[in-house]
Amino acid sequence: MGDLAIGFIATLITAPILGLYLVYFVLVKITKSKQYAFKTAVDYTVFLFIMSVYFLCREIWSLEIGSFVLLFLLLSATIFTIVHWKHNDDIQIKKVFKSVWRFQFVVYLPLYFILTIYGLVFRIFS
Repeated sequence: MGDLAIGFIATLITAPILGLYLVYFVLVKITKSKQYAFKTAVDYTVFLFIMSVYFLCREIWSLEIGSFVLLFLLLSATIFTIVHWKHNDDIQIKKVFKSVWRFQFVVYLPLYFILTIYGLVFRIFS
């Protein structure tokens, strides 16, 4: 049973699009709201995309980018907090966190596709 769970998690990290689709599909069936289902699926699968980009960089270039990922997350959180504070005098942590989290999705989704295509081409021609 443990091997099955590990295999499932490894598959989701290797192919986070599959995880995004599964969460979206289940939530659409439950809630009947495509917009809510998509936003929630994005929120739940950002971590999969971050982990996937991390492991792709590790596999392609043998780079440990964990500290850069964390630094980017903290830097974007700082920028989002400052912008939120300038527009609204009161900082709402929940809104800032959700904005930062969804921004990470916008960054890591294209990075995942770029690195996947690059890795495939790199392995084919080397």
